[in-house]
Amino acid sequence: MPNLFSPYYIYPHGGKIKEHFKDYFDASFVAFLPFFQVDSHQKAKNFSRSGIISFEEAQEEIPELKNISKSNATIYASNMDYPEDNAIYENATVITWSEVVRKSEMENLSDLNKALRTSIGALRKIFQRHDLTEKLDNYTTKQHIWHPNEGCYDIISKSRIYKTFRLLQKNEIMLIDEHFDKVITIDIEKLNEREFCDTVDFRILYLYSTDKEILFTIDWDSFFFIIATNNKSMKEIIAADLFEGFLCDSKTTHDWDYEEGEIEAYLKLEESNKNTGNSSIQ
Repeated sequence: MPNLFSPYYIYPHGGKIKEHFKDYFDASFVAFLPFFQVDSHQKAKNFSRSGIISFEEAQEEIPELKNISKSNATIYASNMDYPEDNAIYENATVITWSEVVRKSEMENLSDLNKALRTSIGALRKIFQRHDLTEKLDNYTTKQHIWHPNEGCYDIISKSRIYKTFRLLQKNEIMLIDEHFDKVITIDIEKLNEREFCDTVDFRILYLYSTDKEILFTIDWDSFFFIIATNNKSMKEIIAADLFEGFLCDSKTTHDWDYEEGEIEAYLKLEESNKNTGNSSIQ
């Protein structure tokens, strides 16, 4: 078995999460990237970090597209109204996934994750749930609730990761990007919380203590990250109530928002519908 801390292996992309970590960690926790409100940023039309724009809008933003004929491709662009880290760190009110599920009238957390993934074009057509994204957008726009940003640690999560390391008295921390091009060790005793947040830039996917007793790992296009550690430390983390999420059981995978066998069923449907043009389930 490869060394867990080798390039491209830290994150459990396939198979069961606990099985992936079993030689190093006893417990794993799926932690949600949070929704939030910022009073000074309530006038936006879209409360996602990125969203679909028209080809005409894309031409306005990207001069190179002005002389290109209209495309039917779905185009995603960053939302220029999205709050800066300082505004979030100083003024944000966290909104839980559970509250968003309840008040947007979704069925469960799995629906919310599918809505978020659909909203950024992270799912193949057969898996897309635009009905759920519409429910989400209707609620968050009305309530001025900003969506989490996918695939990187937001400043709220980074501040809580800092608190976690301090709680467990882990001071020497490794910060590593996806390709192991950036590998640095920091001493968080020498950094305050805000300095730590600034040090963990968007390229950092893996953070772990140098004694390898606690790990944080995230994947591109994901609206959650995974915490892996021993049972004792996990109990302390949960008791501190720093993260919303759930403990992994023996069946939990990266695609936890699908029940066992559901993905395979969708793929079979996709295959059977290739010539019908009817390749989604609502």
